[in-house]
Amino acid sequence: MDPPSGGHVRLRHPGLAAGVLLSSILAAAIVPWPPAHAQAPSAPPGAPMPGPPAPRAQLPPRDNSAVATGTARVRGQVVAADTGTPLRRATVRVSSGELRINRSVNTDADGRYELAELPAGRYNIFVTRNGYVALQFGQRRPFEAGKPLDVGHAQTVEKIDFALPRGGVIAGRITDELGEPLAGVRMQAMRYQYLPSGQRQLVPAGTGFFNIVSNDLGEFRLYGLMPGAYVVSGNPSDAMVMMPGVGAAASDFEGHGLTYYPGTLNADEAQPVTVGIAEEAHVSFALVAARMTKISGIVRSSSGKPVSSVMLSLRSRSGSGFAMRGGPGIAPDGSFSIGNVPPGDHWIEVVPRAGTDEAASVAVTADGSDITGLVITTSPGATISGQVIFDGTSAQKPSRIMLTPADPFASGSPRVLDPNQGTIDQNGQFEIKGAFGRVLFAPAGAGFGPPPVGWSVKSVTFNAANITETPLDISAVGSASGIEIVLTDKQTTLAGTVTTPSGPVTDYTVAIFPETPREGVMNARYVRVARPDQQGRFETKGLPPGDYFAVAVESLEQGGQWDPAFRKQVEPSARRFRLAEGQSSTIELQLMQ
Repeated sequence: MDPPSGGHVRLRHPGLAAGVLLSSILAAAIVPWPPAHAQAPSAPPGAPMPGPPAPRAQLPPRDNSAVATGTARVRGQVVAADTGTPLRRATVRVSSGELRINRSVNTDADGRYELAELPAGRYNIFVTRNGYVALQFGQRRPFEAGKPLDVGHAQTVEKIDFALPRGGVIAGRITDELGEPLAGVRMQAMRYQYLPSGQRQLVPAGTGFFNIVSNDLGEFRLYGLMPGAYVVSGNPSDAMVMMPGVGAAASDFEGHGLTYYPGTLNADEAQPVTVGIAEEAHVSFALVAARMTKISGIVRSSSGKPVSSVMLSLRSRSGSGFAMRGGPGIAPDGSFSIGNVPPGDHWIEVVPRAGTDEAASVAVTADGSDITGLVITTSPGATISGQVIFDGTSAQKPSRIMLTPADPFASGSPRVLDPNQGTIDQNGQFEIKGAFGRVLFAPAGAGFGPPPVGWSVKSVTFNAANITETPLDISAVGSASGIEIVLTDKQTTLAGTVTTPSGPVTDYTVAIFPETPREGVMNARYVRVARPDQQGRFETKGLPPGDYFAVAVESLEQGGQWDPAFRKQVEPSARRFRLAEGQSSTIELQLMQ
């Protein structure tokens, strides 16, 4: 294969006709091509060869292996796209999920960087700098995923260069309903994106916008934006008051609600703001006045006694995410009051302290009317226990089983987040206390770390029923014992290339779907998006065994794979295939026109 040509790769806007240039942003020339020493090494003497699986074993050494290192290097330069000026102190980050590597360096005065001591593998490279659009290696369009860079053993990869365009800016001024400036309002630029649930929701755009607040003149500035349309929101800093006793917080308080430009509490009524590269849009609007809610009540234990040895917090749904505010706030008789609660959906979380193991999470909706006499009853939650069986030969194995909420916005018990919960003992037994809600099982490493590379859930059995793809509803079953979880390191590998009638192509996106859609967050295990490396080859690992279809398209925005209409559009002409456990398969796809 010929080496990729040098020069700048073009960034195109998805809303413009093909060929319309927005900016020249990325240069990437890989030399030498291919390096003789970059070939995959053969297995060393004594290495395990493919064969029958090892017997179901007791727990071997835990996941405490050292971070992988090597002798490969990646070098390049970062410059400003409009002037060609080298950019000093740009952050270049390299990551590999398979190798558990995440490193970063800053560019020097000449805009140059070097990432050293890299083992052979496939890497994603990201570049950020204040005031400029954040880019990934191989990215050519706004909101498109980058390409992996395939680095061989001891290879030196030169000229991975980036030309960063200046980002768009949305600036303006925030006032109250009387036109007075408001300071400390948290500003955010968001865009609509599909999530694994198939729903289209607002998600934060870019990075670093959570800490942007208005100044004393009410002025704000959201910068570094990709070309596109954004929803701008202002979240007021009206102080929530959490106090012991039911009468401590004032109940008659008017503040401001989370407001979307041009001045509405309803995100569906927001007016998008469009910016291009290096463009600055100006928007000013007033936050909508809203009566705050006072919530008061009492916390008691499952035995009916008042509880005070806990922490109280309020988790609020804020636009696309959550905000957490809290403090002690409980009197000796268990009473509490929370004042100045803004309109919206909230959850009151009761978090146990030392000496107690009961917790609670209660959903409330604030609409300006006070909520009084609320009784929150804590519970020890359910105890989930069972046996873990390892179906694999890897020396490093997961050390914990963790529970994850099956519902994206659900609240789990704080005790489930204890890093000592779910530890797998030498006999493969595990136990998790304080479980609530609908949960899924997942392997984990020590503390809150990920499991060793390659391990995943093969099956989950409860009461002789296979619940691998069905959330366990703890409210229905209560405490559950005898759960059998089989973990496997026999991961699948799917690789391939894409062609057109004119020949192979090296810039495309592959979307992979299961023949049978899964429920909610389970869908994320079966749906993949893959981009080609510099040789035009795509690869993805760890898909569960089953029947799939795949399609290659010219481009796909982030989250586009979750759009039900996209799946319906491409399914009739997609390529069907089946993956067996541990199978490595290669397919060739035709680029969809």
